Amino acid sequence: ALDRDLVGLVPVKQKVQEVGALLLVDRARRRFGLEAPRPNLHMCFTGPPGTGKTTVALRMAEMLHRLGYLEQGQLVHAMRDDLVGEFVGQTAPRTKRVLDRAMGGVLFIDEAYYLYRASDSRDYGQEVIDILLQVMENERDKLVVILAGYKDRMDEFFQSNPGMNSR
Repeated sequence: ALDRDLVGLVPVKQKVQEVGALLLVDRARRRFGLEAPRPNLHMCFTGPPGTGKTTVALRMAEMLHRLGYLEQGQLVHAMRDDLVGEFVGQTAPRTKRVLDRAMGGVLFIDEAYYLYRASDSRDYGQEVIDILLQVMENERDKLVVILAGYKDRMDEFFQSNPGMNSR
C-alpha cells in the first residue's frame, strides 16, 4: 500500500517493513509460548508538511490492526487545540475525550512540539504531556501514539521531556 500511495521515501518504507517483520517475529514467539515483552510501538515521524507523515501513520494503524496489535486500528488525528484547554480544568477532559476516541487504535498528534511552551508558565500543555506519558505506559497494549512534526522542533521537544523520549 505504501508503494502505491507514496512515491520515493525508500527509507520510510524500509522502516515500516522492519517494524512489520519485528512484529511477525514477536507474534511467532508468542505462538510457541516464548515470553517476551511487547515491543514499544509508540513512534515519532519527522519532516516538513507534505512528506507523507499522516499517510504513513494511517498505513501503520492498518498494519498494527491486521497483525493483532491494535483492536480497532483507527487513526485519530489531533493537534494542540484538540487537547489543550484555555482555562483551568478544561485540558484533562479534552485530552481524555481524544484518548477515548483513539483507544484501540492510533493517536496521531501533529505538530506535537506545540504541546510544550516553556516560555509560558500559565500554559496547560504540560498537563497533556503528563496524561499522555501515563497512558502511553499503562495502556500500551490498547493505544499507539505517533507524534509528528519538524525534526528540529521535535528534537527540542524530546530534550525538554525526557519521559516522552524514553517512551
